[in-house]
Amino acid sequence: ILNQKDNISSFSSQEMPPPATEQIEASSPPTILPHPSQQIGDLDIEMAFVPDVLEPIISASKLIAEERSINFQIIGMNDENEELPGVSLCPKSLQEAVANILDNAFKYVTIGRDGRKMDGNSNPQIRVVFTPNDKPLKPGVTIYVEDNGPGIPPSEREAVFQRGYRGDATRLLSGSGIGLDISRTLLSRMNGILDVMENEEGHLNGTVMRLVLFRDS
Repeated sequence: ILNQKDNISSFSSQEMPPPATEQIEASSPPTILPHPSQQIGDLDIEMAFVPDVLEPIISASKLIAEERSINFQIIGMNDENEELPGVSLCPKSLQEAVANILDNAFKYVTIGRDGRKMDGNSNPQIRVVFTPNDKPLKPGVTIYVEDNGPGIPPSEREAVFQRGYRGDATRLLSGSGIGLDISRTLLSRMNGILDVMENEEGHLNGTVMRLVLFRDS
């Protein structure tokens, strides 16, 4: 991890543990539910628990946040009071999608609220929230990746998913502008959703990315 912590996306190239095949035991359930996998395009979709799949990405993010003095919060990942259901996903693809989004958050949260790099953000914050899907969405898991950086203007909230697109704030830093396009494509191939949310009460006041996964694909 120490050799890879500057780039969360590098975890997407690591080999995931093989799916557990043993029977579910009440005292120790396997990470991957014993559910038949199915092929969607060239992705092998299986039923799995999101927190278990994303544990290496979150662990790497914590190291990066500590090194860069960024306030990094995780909410609901292991909440015993609100258990997250298993969902249909491809583990490696979900890791890559979330890693791309977190890479962006770590990169741009340091920019000042007015979008000027020279001013900086004196209190950079990133928050990852896990919650069961709310109605009218079908059962599954929603992940919010939030920051208190300059945010994305409403006029750019769809454009940022276009390959190679870079907004005014993102041009201040190096990058290719393809990460969000890749992440949305991966979510779509898992029959999931990736979009930019409004900065509603309860969220941080920068960018709020929403990922939605479903139990039944």
